[in-house]
Formats: sequence, C-alpha cells, structure tokens
Amino acid sequence: MIITDNLTKAYGEQTALDHLSLTVKEGEIYCLLGANGAGKTTNINLLSV
Repeated sequence: MIITDNLTKAYGEQTALDHLSLTVKEGEIYCLLGANGAGKTTNINLLSV
C-alpha cells in the first residue's frame, strides 16, 4: 500500500509537487499522466526512497 498526504517538494522558488495526496491499495494499478514538468518523476523519486 502507498499513502501520501499533502506531499510537497520545491526546488528553490519552483514547486514541483504541491500538497499531493494519494492512496494506492494493494492490488491496484495506477498510471501517472501529465505534461512535461508536472512532477511525475519527482513523485516517483520521492516514493522510492
């Protein structure tokens, strides 16, 4: 299970993620879609630490 609540990440003045809340239950499959610079990679990097 993956749970995040109000996850925020900024690089100086640039905010990459702003108050992301996400719950993925066991057995569920999710896909992250978004434009370039939307924070998809930042989100995955933070969740895989």
